[in-house]
Amino acid sequence: MNTAVFTRRSAVAGGASLVLAGAIAAFARPAGSLAAAAVTCGAATPAAAGSPIAVATAVQVQAQPAEQNPAGDIPDNQAFVRYASAAGGYSIEMPEGWARKENGSGVSFTDKLHEFSVAIACATAAPTVESATATDIPDLAKSAGAFALGSVTAISLPAGPAVKITYQANSQPDDVTGKQHRLELDRYELFKDGRLAIITLAAPAGSDNVDVSNQVASSFQWT
Repeated sequence: MNTAVFTRRSAVAGGASLVLAGAIAAFARPAGSLAAAAVTCGAATPAAAGSPIAVATAVQVQAQPAEQNPAGDIPDNQAFVRYASAAGGYSIEMPEGWARKENGSGVSFTDKLHEFSVAIACATAAPTVESATATDIPDLAKSAGAFALGSVTAISLPAGPAVKITYQANSQPDDVTGKQHRLELDRYELFKDGRLAIITLAAPAGSDNVDVSNQVASSFQWT
């Protein structure tokens, strides 16, 4: 699973988490830099650009094979807790017990090869399938190692209309072993009052976390 917010090289548990953190940061960040304080957007504010999770750079073009025994599906009994960001003006349910890292209005939650993140930026219009295809997909293709597009679709979430982008990319190499992992990413883009939220959910390729992805995205609320 940008979004779909991705420089995460600090205190996350385990080497695999550090690798994923770097890979996800590249995909979750909206185009442009994230605000360090509360996001205040207006009609004249430039649109955001980019994405936030840490994945490998596009120069690493060979796709890594999916894990034979991926780090795993998220357990059915996984508990979720609601996280609220005053700086970003949103709340969202995230897995309980995962390592959390805040970055101004953005946040990431990491466990092994899974990382869920949110990034907030200013935008002048709501995203559409057309705008995502014209702008976001080329940006992701440039920034993500062995980028492979899945789909771009318009969906409806409780928080409002959204665009969902699915794709695969390589994680960043492990600092010790150099090993990379193939990731599946779901990126959700939502817009309200000049603010763009990018929710990016990354998991090992081959794992089955569709229900969790839908649950987390559907829990997002503007505040």
